[in-house]
Amino acid sequence: MTISDLNRYDARAAIESLVGGVAPSPSVTNLISVGIDDDLRVFEEEYFGEDGLLRHTDQGTFKLVEAYYGGGKTHYLRAVERLAHRHGFASAFIELNKDSCPLTRFDLIYSSVVKQLTAPRPGHPNARGIGEIIRTWVEPPADWDGDSVQYAQSVLQKAGDLPLSSMRIAIQLAGLAVASGDSTTYDEVMVYLNSGMIAPALKRKGVLEKVDVRSGSLAIRTLAVWLRQIGYPGLLLIMDEGDRSLSIANTKERKTASNNLVQIINETLKGSDWPGVMFLYSIPGWTEFKSMLSADNQALDQRVRTTGFPTLPPAPRIVLDDRYQDDGSKTRFCVALGERLLALFNAAGLSPKLSDGDGARIAERVARAVLRETVDVSFRRMFVKTFIKALYHARSAGPPSDSEISNFVTDAR
Repeated sequence: MTISDLNRYDARAAIESLVGGVAPSPSVTNLISVGIDDDLRVFEEEYFGEDGLLRHTDQGTFKLVEAYYGGGKTHYLRAVERLAHRHGFASAFIELNKDSCPLTRFDLIYSSVVKQLTAPRPGHPNARGIGEIIRTWVEPPADWDGDSVQYAQSVLQKAGDLPLSSMRIAIQLAGLAVASGDSTTYDEVMVYLNSGMIAPALKRKGVLEKVDVRSGSLAIRTLAVWLRQIGYPGLLLIMDEGDRSLSIANTKERKTASNNLVQIINETLKGSDWPGVMFLYSIPGWTEFKSMLSADNQALDQRVRTTGFPTLPPAPRIVLDDRYQDDGSKTRFCVALGERLLALFNAAGLSPKLSDGDGARIAERVARAVLRETVDVSFRRMFVKTFIKALYHARSAGPPSDSEISNFVTDAR
């Protein structure tokens, strides 16, 4: 699929998102991505593809993705997620928050993961949430002429043991409830699987282990193991700290969060605790993050010190902020992105009044104007907003002047 294949409404929706500073849908994000082809190739060859590490071993991996506000972090994460789906991996993209989903509370992280869980279904929309994934798993194929409960039982029997046995029982109960139309049991199980809270009726059926702060990490691992058992090669777990504030509030929590990160990294390297799982943990910047988290945690510093991705695929740190070191490389990036954005405008039926080559020339002028106003990675976000405004101007009044572009840049700050 190319940008020109988009329908006009999806293209317009993407433009709306970009003007608001939000990454558009994953499919559009993939189409307009610029400058990350080498990264995606490495993710595919080393991790998600047919010869990928995650597909053929029980080992997991951890990557720290860093970029400041406007540095393309969300765009990058969504592109990796899209790639993982293409290769059959399930995913969960969660936003960490100090009030509702902090790094110190694996139980709350589990609850967020299970609600955001997304699994690809070739030829069909992705399954979203654990309930829909269970339904997809136990649903008989179109050519099945037997009893739906019988089919569900045959599927459920193929699943093995899980680290958290109560989750195994709950998933089996949910599968049978789907097949038999038992909405009461299904709803009770969904409460447990989504929140960890156990209804009395489920206790009588063997669901005895609640998901709390002590078992939250085990519950996430159980989810990953189960996904592998039912046919998915692995799980991409994206945890985004956001741009403005961290999910860790005080000194005690910082130490706990720091230790939790070391625990995750160590366990992924063991080779069996997180089979087929890739953690992408995104932060604004490592130096400030390390200082705020726990400056004296040498173990964490040693685990994530190495950079160099994608040239060095095993490197645990992916630094997006250092990709474009000079104005020349930044301008070339903007011109390439401008070409994609102009194609998006055309797909949306918003074609500007431009002659051949005008789009690239406007993109270069906008890039230079933006770079005069900013020296950090937010040049990308400012360029997108300013260039889109320039295209709208070109649609009604032709290419904008340099002074008009300068005003657009001021408005975009």
